[in-house]
Amino acid sequence: MQDKPTLRQHMRERLRAIDESTRQQASAQIAQHILRSGMRQHAESAPPQVIALFGGLKNEPDLLPHLLPVLWTQGLRPCFFQIEISELQPHEIRSFDDLQRGPMNVWEPKPHCLPVEIAALDLILVPGLAFTRDGARLGRGGGYYDRLLANPACRAQRIAIAFDLQIVDSIPVEPHDQRVHQIITESGLIQTSVSH
Repeated sequence: MQDKPTLRQHMRERLRAIDESTRQQASAQIAQHILRSGMRQHAESAPPQVIALFGGLKNEPDLLPHLLPVLWTQGLRPCFFQIEISELQPHEIRSFDDLQRGPMNVWEPKPHCLPVEIAALDLILVPGLAFTRDGARLGRGGGYYDRLLANPACRAQRIAIAFDLQIVDSIPVEPHDQRVHQIITESGLIQTSVSH
C-alpha cells in the first residue's frame, strides 16, 4: 500500500492528465447521477433540503453549472463552505453572484451570505483525491473535511464525488480519517459499507 504523500502525488498526476473535454463530459454525467441516484437514495428517509457543495479546483468534477440551477428550481438550499479558523462553515448561496474564489482558489460564499448551522445540513458532497469502495477517503492534507464530518453536530448524508480513476483498492487510514456513505462517479453510485 502506498503511503499518503505518494498516493496524493500519484492521484494529482492522474487528475492533471484528464483533458478538459473529458472532464466536462464526466462532470455532467456525475451531476445527473447525483440528481437521480444520490437524491433518490436520500429521499427514502427524508428529502434533502440543505445541500453542501464544493468546486473551483481545475481537476475536480465541475458540478456548479449542472447542479445549482436545478437545486434552486426545486426549492432546495445549496451551501458552500467558508474557512473560519481552520473549520468549514457553511453559508447558503442564492445565485451564482454569491460565489467568489477563496484563498485556496475554491468557490466560497461572499461575506453577505447567511451562515447555516452544521446540524442543518442534510447532504454533503465531499471532495477528495482518492476513495475506496468501502468508503475510505484521501483528502488533500488540510483535514478540513475530516474535522467537519467528525463534528458531533454533523448528521448529514456524505456522498463523495469523484471520477472513476479516483477509485483505488486501498488507502492508509488513520483514526481521525472520516469515511463516506456513498460515492458517485461518472459510472454511477457506489454504496459503501459505512452506515449513516
